[in-house]
Amino acid sequence: MKSYFVRRLGVAVITFFLASILIFFIIQLPPGDFVTYAISQSGDSAGSAQVAEKMRQQYGLDRPVYEQYFRWIGGVVRGDLGYSFLYKKPVMELIKSEFLWTVIITGISFVLAWAAGMFIGIYSALHKYSIGDHVFTFLGFLGLSIPPFFLALILIYLLISSGYGIAGGLFSSQFVNAPWSLEKVMDLMKHIWIPIAAISLSNITEVMRIMRGSMIEVMSQPYIMTARAKGLKKHRVIIRHAVRIAMNPLISLAGLLAPKLISGIVVTAVVLNLPVMGPTFIQALKSQDMYLAGAYLLLTVILLLAGNLIADLALGWSDPRIRLDSK
Repeated sequence: MKSYFVRRLGVAVITFFLASILIFFIIQLPPGDFVTYAISQSGDSAGSAQVAEKMRQQYGLDRPVYEQYFRWIGGVVRGDLGYSFLYKKPVMELIKSEFLWTVIITGISFVLAWAAGMFIGIYSALHKYSIGDHVFTFLGFLGLSIPPFFLALILIYLLISSGYGIAGGLFSSQFVNAPWSLEKVMDLMKHIWIPIAAISLSNITEVMRIMRGSMIEVMSQPYIMTARAKGLKKHRVIIRHAVRIAMNPLISLAGLLAPKLISGIVVTAVVLNLPVMGPTFIQALKSQDMYLAGAYLLLTVILLLAGNLIADLALGWSDPRIRLDSK
């Protein structure tokens, strides 16, 4: 297991550096840079060439791209994500609170989507072609066709129509800058379920469909029939034998679901006015604030690699055949 972990960790590290190169150079592809954006926003074209040259020297944008990359990735390795040109703050300071809220919302959404989707998938597989299975299948296809941000709009419309009085954000206006208290926590509970519902509901269906298909396939395997023929109780066969093997595709999916939830929250955050990574990331792309945009993309890559590494280890632990075949 130790050598298996070392191999997977080595692949993750190599992938991280290759992804960082791709991210940095893709950000450089659009014409112009942050200086071009800043001058166009100021509307002062007089002496713009001289001003632009001074700003590029100040921000280090006059240096070769490869040199800018090595300065950036060197800082990333030391824990320094760079400096935001747009907000004039260190990137780490700027995204610290936003990343925390992003992890909280997506983490809860991930757990809900995984648990509920797995439970519904098991039920549908054990009651194949029943009325309940057809209902969940219909809802599953419906959920796959509705993006999270559109589901958030539907929830807002329903809440406003019912007089709920909450349309977005994580806090009411009087609690946004207030110190933490029991009242602020209760106000948070009234708001945070909306983005969690919008994000998790759209992912429950994917988990459900995968679990259903995997469970149906496993239940038809000879060793399940043998266990049933030996007189083992049905719930024991299902839990100890069928579910454990049927979960393998879900464990693989779990490694991909974290970055998918992050990308799903970007537009949803704009719709619901959430203090998460989405709106700031979009603004960073529009203004070509390369270090800020690159930090967000790099964090998404880290989540993807961490999720895949954990999924690989979980698969190796749950199914020794995978660990042995990878040698």
